[in-house]
Amino acid sequence: MKIIRRAFINILLFNFISYALNSPQLYHQQVNELTYNQFNQITCIVEAGSLQINCVKIFIRFEEDELFNEYSMVNDKGVYAFRIIPEMVRSDSFYYFITAEFSDYSIVAFPADNPKENPIIVPVVEPRRVAKKIAVRNVGKIYCDLGRNIEKVRSVTIYTRYSAKGKYSSTPMALSGGRFQYKVSPPSKKNQILFYYIVIKYMDHTLLSYPSNDFSNNPDYRVLQGRRM
Repeated sequence: MKIIRRAFINILLFNFISYALNSPQLYHQQVNELTYNQFNQITCIVEAGSLQINCVKIFIRFEEDELFNEYSMVNDKGVYAFRIIPEMVRSDSFYYFITAEFSDYSIVAFPADNPKENPIIVPVVEPRRVAKKIAVRNVGKIYCDLGRNIEKVRSVTIYTRYSAKGKYSSTPMALSGGRFQYKVSPPSKKNQILFYYIVIKYMDHTLLSYPSNDFSNNPDYRVLQGRRM
């Protein structure tokens, strides 16, 4: 009797292990934070077991009271990915969940327990960095003079905000008279102090930022401030 019982238990254990090995699985390392003005890729790995994968989708929203938007994740050599571009980000938080549908129309999700009601919530953060601070009433334009190296430059972008915290807004600096320039908005109650930094992108796609030691150590490079009339 004991032999029969042990054999029965072994059969159940074998069936359970076989089912576990053949059942669909979705593996994902959840995102801890999303960074403003950067490209962020969300990835997952799906194991279909004995089934076929119909589709893998990510559901995204940026406000708690809005509906989720549905996007297909792209299979790149077995890793499913979705890239979030900066233009998508509209708030200080980010909600998402992922689903995978299989050939028998079964679905697995992350999070596994009621993902629509319990999505992953991720803060959207502005990375800490050195920035210049100016009084708007005194400065009408900001100039970036790159001297003889201007032919190597693809673009110059200035990032600005009017508070010590929050999101920077990016604006391409216009090339005029051999130097890049940005017109500072007139002062108001909300924009008395301007925080800014500048990113230079070269033809070989390398980057240089101002303020930085690398920028300061280049004798051809200068950032100037035009006085407000």
